[in-house]
Amino acid sequence: MKEYLREKWRMLLAGLLFPLFFTVYFLYLCSSAVYYQDVLYMDALYLAAYAMLVRGDRIRFREESEKRQEMQAALESGKEEIRMLREEMQEQNDYVSKWVHEAKVPLAALELMNGRNPDGDLQKGMRQETERIRGLLRTMLMYGKMGSMENDVQYGAVRLEDAVREVVKGQSYFLIRENFNVRMELGDCTVYTDRRWLVYILDQIAANAVKYRKSREEYGEQDGPEICFRAERISPDETLLVVEDNGRGVAEAELPWLFDRGYTGGNLRNGDYRSTGMGLYFAGKAAKSLGIRIEADSEEGKWTRFTLSFWNNSSFSSQKC
Repeated sequence: MKEYLREKWRMLLAGLLFPLFFTVYFLYLCSSAVYYQDVLYMDALYLAAYAMLVRGDRIRFREESEKRQEMQAALESGKEEIRMLREEMQEQNDYVSKWVHEAKVPLAALELMNGRNPDGDLQKGMRQETERIRGLLRTMLMYGKMGSMENDVQYGAVRLEDAVREVVKGQSYFLIRENFNVRMELGDCTVYTDRRWLVYILDQIAANAVKYRKSREEYGEQDGPEICFRAERISPDETLLVVEDNGRGVAEAELPWLFDRGYTGGNLRNGDYRSTGMGLYFAGKAAKSLGIRIEADSEEGKWTRFTLSFWNNSSFSSQKC
């Protein structure tokens, strides 16, 4: 009741003052034409109707107040659940990060042991698997950080050639093993972004180029697998980084879903590789968080091209590309 009076006191006061004004007006200004009993009768009818309206309004106010309280309680409960989920996700991310760092120790020991392996073929096979494990650990570590990526981003001026060289170094074992020709046409382009996440995005694209290369027979004697990194400043505020390979390509019908979670497409897989459809999904998600527009184009059986667009970088490049 107190809450209702506090909210509706102006309306109630106006409703009570109206019959008083009505009575004074007719009795003192128009007393010769109006009977006193009629005025009282009209006042009584008005007050009765007004009381019914107030009662209905109070019931409606109470129902709305109860609904507001229920909604507020649900909102508070939802906030608490969100807070608990965030804490749980953070604990999981911390555990994943700790697990990845601890897994690097036996991996390094395994590589040292493999270096003493007298069997050359077995040594190569073990090296291949340890490199794949290293790549998976790197992906898992970045995935663990992706849930709270806003707390892990450090923007700064990044020279594209430095970032690409880091990617090539990380994929060097597979690029060398498959005889990839790596071309870099980057000039002195500099963009403003997070270096580590940019390297991760490019690493996923380079890994895809290795996975979906053609067979040696398909390339022929005069040709071979190739990946090209090319930068171009198309306006003072926009820089493009194009990564193109001459692998199997992607069917045109599959391009719209290339960055969807778990999408593997209909491409044949080379060797022992098995696609999970998560690499490009993570790359696209990271690019979106960084404000980088990433697009894919391809001609099946000939090439695949990824284009990364960096915006508003005019003040971070000393030279044109």
